[in-house]
Amino acid sequence: MSVSDQLDSLATSGVPAEQRADLPAVSGQLNEAGGQVKQLHRLSQLNQLTGQAAPVVGLLGAVQ
Repeated sequence: MSVSDQLDSLATSGVPAEQRADLPAVSGQLNEAGGQVKQLHRLSQLNQLTGQAAPVVGLLGAVQ
């Protein structure tokens, strides 16, 4: 049994069986949050790249 399976089991342990399907799985929420963190990391990397290029782009505009 994996950690995510155990979390899902604990999260639904006090919930009646007929209502468990209505609850979002903890593991699914964690996976979704992990994907969002990866997107934030990519955005941060892009921001670092554009931040480095911004002075160069400003100089090109002044030359023309």
